Amino acid sequence: MGPAFEKLSQDYLWEHYDIEKMPFTKLGNWWGPDSRTHRQVELDILGFSTEDSSFAVFGECKWRNEKISRQILEKLIFNSALFNYPKKEYYLFSKTGFTDECQKLAKDVGCHLIVFEEM
Repeated sequence: MGPAFEKLSQDYLWEHYDIEKMPFTKLGNWWGPDSRTHRQVELDILGFSTEDSSFAVFGECKWRNEKISRQILEKLIFNSALFNYPKKEYYLFSKTGFTDECQKLAKDVGCHLIVFEEM
C-alpha cells in the first residue's frame, strides 16, 4: 500500500494546490546520495517550481498502524537540507495519526499533518 498511499498524498497536494502559497510545477518523489552520511536518501514527496528556485515542498508518507513519531519529521527536515531552497514547506501523511511529540515539533516548524481520513 506504500506506493499507492504516496500517490494519493501527491494527488492530495495537487487538489489543494494554491499557486500563491505553494508555487510548485513539478511534484514527485526523489532518491539519491547523501554526502553527509554516505547513504541513499528517499523523499516520498518533493515539489518544486521550474521557474522559481526559492520554494520547495517536502513530504513523507507512512501507511502504518502506529502513529508517526517525531523522529520521522526530524529525518524529513534533515533530508530536506540536501536542497538549497530558502523556503521549505513540510507535509506528513499518515494512515493513523501522529504522536504528541511529532505534533509539537510540527507546530514549531510549520509542518502540515494530514491523516488518511482527511484525504
